[in-house]
Amino acid sequence: MGKAISAALVELIEQKHLYQSVEIDAVPLRKLASPPASHIPKYPPMSGEDRDVAKLLTQYLQGPWKLSLERELPPVYVRQTGPKPGNLFLLPTVKISCAKCDSVKPPHNPAYVGLTVDSTNVLTMNDGAIEIFALPYQCQSCKCEPLFFLVRREGLKLMLVGRSQFQEVAVPDFIPKDHRKFYRNAVIANQTSFTLAAALYLRTVIEQYFYKTIPGTEIKAIKGNPTGDELAELYAKTLPKNFPSSFPSLKKAYVDLSKIIHSGKEDDETKKSFEVIRNAVDSHFKAIQLFKEMPI
Repeated sequence: MGKAISAALVELIEQKHLYQSVEIDAVPLRKLASPPASHIPKYPPMSGEDRDVAKLLTQYLQGPWKLSLERELPPVYVRQTGPKPGNLFLLPTVKISCAKCDSVKPPHNPAYVGLTVDSTNVLTMNDGAIEIFALPYQCQSCKCEPLFFLVRREGLKLMLVGRSQFQEVAVPDFIPKDHRKFYRNAVIANQTSFTLAAALYLRTVIEQYFYKTIPGTEIKAIKGNPTGDELAELYAKTLPKNFPSSFPSLKKAYVDLSKIIHSGKEDDETKKSFEVIRNAVDSHFKAIQLFKEMPI
């Protein structure tokens, strides 16, 4: 169980963004708890009690958790704290970007060795306890102020609900410099599940790039405000003659982003569509950068 919690925390902190969650895998424990009572393995007595796997699993689900810093205790340690049981687990080391130094994803260790992280309040529901933890992590490269992650636990579900420092968003160097702020905002909006805003920001990157690249005289020749299709057609004429047609098109990306905006949806399917479009936009700008660097 301790290994499962550790793996879930690593995935949550390293790979997930605000308000995204992971589910701790309790299948192995449930399988141990499901055989007939005569076959359920018994743990050694703890605090004068004989606890079987089923009771221990219930304790994991409904009882409060205490998260220990890495050098303080072994990976799994169950102890009695007063009249109510408390489950003490090891906090894992994670690898994340540091906002204070130039290191790329240095190891971050749980800070303040000797401190046990308790939740401030425990709300017991039918499906298990609800707790909020503030987990401190310190960069092992610069040793600066620890980064605190606010994690909400509901039974075996962990959700990232806050950070003491905003996550660094690295914009690829192939994105045109003048439009990187909109690209960064698109990434942030998508990470926080505001997919409609993400689509609008990314479409703005394309639109502003059109205006920057297309000769002004050609834009002025269009009566009224030019549409996205008209700008895309003019932009296509600016591409190198040997630019492969197989590369993703900014015109298609513009149209697809408009569809997301007009749909008014922010579900999982929309998020997947946005990621596909973003990858296509990245591929186009990568190709543009490559052709600029190629000798004539």
